[in-house]
Amino acid sequence: TPDMIDGAENRYKFSRMLDRMNVDQPKWKELASIEDAKAFCSLVGYPCLVRPSYVLSGAAMNVAHKSEDLEAYLTEAAEVSMDCPVVISKFILEAKEIEVDAVALRGELVMHVV
Repeated sequence: TPDMIDGAENRYKFSRMLDRMNVDQPKWKELASIEDAKAFCSLVGYPCLVRPSYVLSGAAMNVAHKSEDLEAYLTEAAEVSMDCPVVISKFILEAKEIEVDAVALRGELVMHVV
């Protein structure tokens, strides 16, 4: 449903769900200026994952390994403002991500792929 998609793609809603389930997550923040983005990345340390604040399927994500990478991404590839904030998360090196896609029909799982 649209609400379920929103719950997965809205960083605040997704983070609250993980907190309720006691699932660890990297430090993250939604930011609306390049200066704030640099300050957050300096605080948590590089590398950091940078993405639009609301994004489907990982589109437009980049990993900044240093301040210059962050600034280049934010100035060349994206408008950063209150209307177009970015979400920056601490990028965890050597972590493993597992993606699962599934299709359901009337609440019954029809097919899944890991």
